[in-house]
Amino acid sequence: MGSPSPTAAGFRLILRRPTIVLAEIAWRWSFAVAVWFLGGAFLLQYAGSLSVNSVDRLLLGTRQPVLILRALHRIFHGSALRFTTSGILLAIALTIAWIALASLGRAATLKATMEELGITPSPNTRRGTIFSLFALNFLRAATTLAAVVAGFGAVLIASGVWASTHLSAGDAARLWLALLLLVWISWATLNWLLSTSALFVAADGIGAFPAISATVGWYRDRRGSVLAVGTWFGLIHGGAFLTACGAGFTVLGMAAALGPGPTLFLEFLILAVYSAVADALYIGRLTAYLATIRGAPAYARLPQAPLPTVSGSGRASIDQSELILSDVPLPAT
Repeated sequence: MGSPSPTAAGFRLILRRPTIVLAEIAWRWSFAVAVWFLGGAFLLQYAGSLSVNSVDRLLLGTRQPVLILRALHRIFHGSALRFTTSGILLAIALTIAWIALASLGRAATLKATMEELGITPSPNTRRGTIFSLFALNFLRAATTLAAVVAGFGAVLIASGVWASTHLSAGDAARLWLALLLLVWISWATLNWLLSTSALFVAADGIGAFPAISATVGWYRDRRGSVLAVGTWFGLIHGGAFLTACGAGFTVLGMAAALGPGPTLFLEFLILAVYSAVADALYIGRLTAYLATIRGAPAYARLPQAPLPTVSGSGRASIDQSELILSDVPLPAT
């Protein structure tokens, strides 16, 4: 009986070791909660720092769009620098926290995954794994920042071409979307490369840049297996996303009957279930990649029959009377 495919090994780990999936969910969701909490606190603090006098309240109470815009301009005047500076500091702090948390969480999940698959890590992994994961996650954060800057640059390029060549608004919008698509493809490719390089860091105990080189070589040599794993998990992930979208729109369609409270609760519940499924599929995909890299000894290796032993000078196990092994010609008949 043949050994299971790497994709089957990924799904088997999800079912056999749900604690690994729970660990992935724990560090990802804890960071998401921290982002929402700190972001909300930042906006509330910023709103509390704005000064509103009686004239602004009077203008806001008129319900006239022009007067309301005038009041908002007076309220927010002079606070752009304070908002920008505070936002940059918060973004830097959250980025550092994500790099540290993602490195520690990935090291823990990969260690448990390799134990489940029976993969013995390199003796050098204990010292340099965390630092190499720090470097990879730093590169991922830098790549994301570059993608955001490139996204704003795409807007400037499209508007500049539109202004200089007098293109139609539709052509300028299509140019902007094409540039955004190129930026997204570049970011997704680099992010996949850097995130997958963590497997070689954990398994082989190598640095960040050697792991990136090893990932490129592994993809070149095992392109078919890698694409098969990505296709299967991508299709399932896409199905889960479409199911979550359908459920969300269904709940929104029933909002009048359910009321605002139950509708909001069900929407958050659908989002939570989808996020948990996505995290589980991510762990399964990493497991399948590990099975492709190392052959998954616990699932893929089968017992083999022992080879025949040769004793003495090597001639005792050979039947000398076998004519096919003899170099003496047969007598003519």
